Amino acid sequence: MSIDMAYQTVVSAAVVGVIYSLIALGYVVVYRASRVFNFLQAQFLYFGALLFITLWGGDSLATFALALVATTIVVGIGGAALYALVIHRTAGQPHWIQMLLTMFLGIAGLNIAQLVWGSDPRFLSAPGERVNWTLPGGAVISRVDVVILVGGVLLWLALYWLLTVSPMGVRLRATAENSTLSAYSGMPLTRWFGVAWAIAAAVGVLAGVSFAMRVPVDPTITEIGLMAFPAAMIGGMDSVKGCLVGAMILALVQQFAAVLWDVQTSIAAGFAVVLLVLMIRPRGLYGSPIVDRV
Repeated sequence: MSIDMAYQTVVSAAVVGVIYSLIALGYVVVYRASRVFNFLQAQFLYFGALLFITLWGGDSLATFALALVATTIVVGIGGAALYALVIHRTAGQPHWIQMLLTMFLGIAGLNIAQLVWGSDPRFLSAPGERVNWTLPGGAVISRVDVVILVGGVLLWLALYWLLTVSPMGVRLRATAENSTLSAYSGMPLTRWFGVAWAIAAAVGVLAGVSFAMRVPVDPTITEIGLMAFPAAMIGGMDSVKGCLVGAMILALVQQFAAVLWDVQTSIAAGFAVVLLVLMIRPRGLYGSPIVDRV
């Protein structure tokens, strides 16, 4: 591989890594709040992308923004409602039951989406014509990728503050560390768990729309959502900071493996990195250690 090709691969990996970080954030925020593995995250991507394409007429930047906000709100409310009406019913059961429930709901959601929108690929063109820019050093990046990269980083920083520093983030962390004590102190756990699911659904929409600007939208986009799950495991399932780090590591490994070999090898290489990290640090790079209180 030449230096120029390696440079171009790093640029592409940075864009994919930012999108992966948003998907991984959806897994992490639910796990931090309720210790549930949210395998519905991939369906939030698919639903969000399809609903956005349906709402947006493809006219202007203003309608693009309005459609994006509307889709994020609708799917976010849907995520909270799904938790309150269905997943909350399994509260108190072993976590593996809730994990299986999210998997079954994901399968059902995928089939519902295909009944409503069909399974044919749908295409999304970003506002304005696609323009490629040449970076110092010779790498080429499109204007769409620049928007995804810059917007994704800014969004991730805002969510990092929201989930770790803000009063809401403190409350979400309290529910995760000791839900019993939080309930005794008067915190409405169902409400805060619903907030976590709403945030996960909302960031799923943003990640889904970002992918839709790069690739056609069809049922295989859910596979991309699941491919980002290792990013959360690499960084640590309860670490917001680890989302970005794990996503960048995963994207770099997958992009280089795809260039050197093929796509199937890149998927296997990503999971190989997960196994390597978990053998060295079972809680992930930034995962919190388990503390047994006596």
